[in-house]
Amino acid sequence: MTTATTQLPDNLLHAASDERDALDLLHRKIEDLLGGRRAARLVGSDGEAVELPPSALQALEIVVQGMARGQTMRLVSHGKELTTQEAADLLHVSRPHLVKLLDEATIPHYKVGTHRRVRIEDVLDYRERRASTRREKLDELTGLSEELEGGYR
Repeated sequence: MTTATTQLPDNLLHAASDERDALDLLHRKIEDLLGGRRAARLVGSDGEAVELPPSALQALEIVVQGMARGQTMRLVSHGKELTTQEAADLLHVSRPHLVKLLDEATIPHYKVGTHRRVRIEDVLDYRERRASTRREKLDELTGLSEELEGGYR
């Protein structure tokens, strides 16, 4: 096994291929800890232990799960401003579509010179609103389908 996960530029993390088994095992252990509402501790090579807060353990689970799947993970802090391409990538839409959303004021933005910038919080808020709307529409369609004779049941 390699000594460390590859640290790519700009807070990108990608596991080496020989780390997958260890990451799978770690992910299962984290799930057990979270499911059992048990405390977790990080123990250093000197034997010193520190308890992990539940929020840190949940963050670790997300990162480890993604890396175990072979995904490259990117850590982005709140308050960060994104370029239009970064925001489009986060939303899984094209940059021209994102620009249309910005021009329609669906997502707030500001300009630095001639370049648009978007706060990550605004992008994440839009993503949640979009997901909520999708869930509502899906529930509505399911309800309509159940009302139809011979419909979904």
